[in-house]
Amino acid sequence: MQSSGNKIPVKKTIAIPTSLSAVKKSIKDRPVEVKTTKTQTAVQETANLRNPFDKPTLQGVINDIIEEFKQSGKSMEVAVLRQPIELVDEEVTFLLSGDLQNDIFQKVKPELTGLLRKRLENYKVDVFSVIKEDAVSSGSKLYTSTDKLNYLREKSPALKELQKRFGLETDF
Repeated sequence: MQSSGNKIPVKKTIAIPTSLSAVKKSIKDRPVEVKTTKTQTAVQETANLRNPFDKPTLQGVINDIIEEFKQSGKSMEVAVLRQPIELVDEEVTFLLSGDLQNDIFQKVKPELTGLLRKRLENYKVDVFSVIKEDAVSSGSKLYTSTDKLNYLREKSPALKELQKRFGLETDF
């Protein structure tokens, strides 16, 4: 057979290394190829995104999330998101009133963090929870109707006058 001008290029072969040190040396000597694609640069840009925001902006975004959760039927999560918040730099702290709310918060935290980061366009936002003590628990508990009425009369003196005028009694 004769070759008619169609030559197949011969690929360069490499020698099989005989020792591990030879392989390491060839790897170090080989130039490193850096390939960046559009998706990698887009991911890097979004990871570095740090738009500043303030508490009113944050509260507006949380209110939007609350509306979405309402439509999804996530009433327990809505109750947690309605708790007071504190904002320090890019750390959002929810002030929760008990362990039950904290358990619900821990379940919704990953989703909430992702939503806040995307909507605030700030990927440094982090979300925390703190269980605060109730103001009612620090005072005395009001168990009976008489105790409750006396407490309200101390708070509002006009109630005493209304009680006399209309002849209201706590026990019936």
